[in-house]
Amino acid sequence: MLLVVGEALVELTTEHEGPFSEDARFTPRPGGAAYKEARAAAEAGARVRFLARVGRDAAGTWIKRSLGEVELEAPLQEDPAHPTSLVLTGPDTLIYRGADAFLEPAGEAFFEGGTMLHLTAWPFGLDPGRTHAIQTVREGIRRALALSLDLNYHPRAFRGDLLEVIRPFMPFSYLKVDDEAARMLGLKPGELFQLAGTVLHFRPGRVRLLSLMDETDHPLPEEADPEEVYGRFLGHLAKGAEAPEALKAAIQASGS
Repeated sequence: MLLVVGEALVELTTEHEGPFSEDARFTPRPGGAAYKEARAAAEAGARVRFLARVGRDAAGTWIKRSLGEVELEAPLQEDPAHPTSLVLTGPDTLIYRGADAFLEPAGEAFFEGGTMLHLTAWPFGLDPGRTHAIQTVREGIRRALALSLDLNYHPRAFRGDLLEVIRPFMPFSYLKVDDEAARMLGLKPGELFQLAGTVLHFRPGRVRLLSLMDETDHPLPEEADPEEVYGRFLGHLAKGAEAPEALKAAIQASGS
């Protein structure tokens, strides 16, 4: 079983090309990298358990209802004091960290049956969620789970040095990174192997699979969402596929 820990929030997107103003029209949808990756892994046929924290509000109810559309276990935490987190994307990115930053520890039941633990970078961004994410990784290591990390870094969502926080747990088994996150973190391509044994490096229109044994480039369909591709990749890994076959299957599904 694939265990996923991270953010579930509301994304507001706009096609408006100028600065944010009263002329901009936003489309809301449930989102967050962890949300999309958990859903995609379940759609790939994997058994998935997803832990996130939402507000006790209409947005949180919407997210929970949308997760019911796929077959996964979603023991979402409800925060009575903080609203569901919100991200506005368009010409600029505005981030409001609400309930997701207050993620509480995963209980013993969350780990039952797990073979792989995947986290996004967001839980490591702010305390108290950061402390509890670290505890979750330590428990995953204690249970000898394969570890995966989506390095979806954005400076407006973080306080402190992300790489210093995760350094004690390197190398992860699998890592997702894109050009923007690598640039913001000051990572060079040759340094990615310090973070994980197998890396999926997403670039516009393609993804590079890097491992100690091989390095291959793969074109992506124009409509492919990197989080969904990585989620399907994890789903196929959880079902027993090797990394190259898992990535090919994930890309193929993205173009269908």
